[in-house]
Amino acid sequence: MPDPIRLAVDVAGGDYGAAVSVPAAIDALDQDALLSVSLFGDESAIRPYLAGLPAVSRDRITLTHTAIAVPMDQRPARALRHGRGSSLWLALEAVANGDADACVSAGNTGALMVLARRLIGTLNGIDRPALMSWLPSETGHTYLLDLGANIGVRAEHLVQFAVMGTVFAAQVDGIDRPAVGLVNVGREDSKGDNILQSAARVLSESPLNYIGFVEGNDIYQGGVNVVVCDGMIGNIVLKSSEGLARMLFSALNTHLQRGWRARLTGWVGASVLRRWVAQFDPGAHNGAALLGLRGVVVKSHGGADRAATTNALSRAALEARRNVPENIETLVKTITEKVET
Repeated sequence: MPDPIRLAVDVAGGDYGAAVSVPAAIDALDQDALLSVSLFGDESAIRPYLAGLPAVSRDRITLTHTAIAVPMDQRPARALRHGRGSSLWLALEAVANGDADACVSAGNTGALMVLARRLIGTLNGIDRPALMSWLPSETGHTYLLDLGANIGVRAEHLVQFAVMGTVFAAQVDGIDRPAVGLVNVGREDSKGDNILQSAARVLSESPLNYIGFVEGNDIYQGGVNVVVCDGMIGNIVLKSSEGLARMLFSALNTHLQRGWRARLTGWVGASVLRRWVAQFDPGAHNGAALLGLRGVVVKSHGGADRAATTNALSRAALEARRNVPENIETLVKTITEKVET
């Protein structure tokens, strides 16, 4: 039997606020009988969505009112100074206090990062939390981190990212010894700057299944489970992939409008391409894990709809059940001790 889990939900976060986050929370409760949720946000916006709920669902929901919300465009430093009492602050604080097992927010990414570090703190051996999500590959998907939380990193940060991605892939996806690669301009051992070279040396001597340097095309070919890079590279890869998918889909639609011959030839590949494009849809696998914290924090896409937000909530519950933070800390300690000896 899975463990009971309580999720703290930042209701005010994202583009749609309570209109998406509360119905999604109710859907998550329907899918998981051992799940309960704590909603943080404006009570007047939340209450209408709870009206008429059966007792079996309503009894698993608690509501903490706050009219304060962190704006989506607020600078992280200002959120740190003035965010106390906001829905995001209170949801993260619930995890820090042990009143919730995980926090889910579709709000301001920078604010989420700095407040999570302030309120929850980082694990022993982890200097910087990292955002991790996935990209489709020929064999399923490849995890990519960091996605933008860290611009400019040291070798030890890349090693820590590799540990975090390995634990997640093993614990959440059940992958036996996930293959880990470092993004570089080539696969040759001599390629890359001093940071990449230093990180590669440590990883090659670690208990991780480090397979060496990888290039951008390797992400999609399925030979690696976890790809590690700094936040600027990761964010560019992710956004470029999404943009390419949308461009190809748009080009197909334009082709189909040119006449019956184009429709006939394009129809054959249309369904395949649509399935391929759908893999890049943030809602298909919504919920980027903010790894390296003493608790589970999941960033939902700001424009996520109800179904996508439900996915993020379910993934947060799974991450908490698999004790991902504790397992990261254990593996980091093992690698640190090995390097020191």
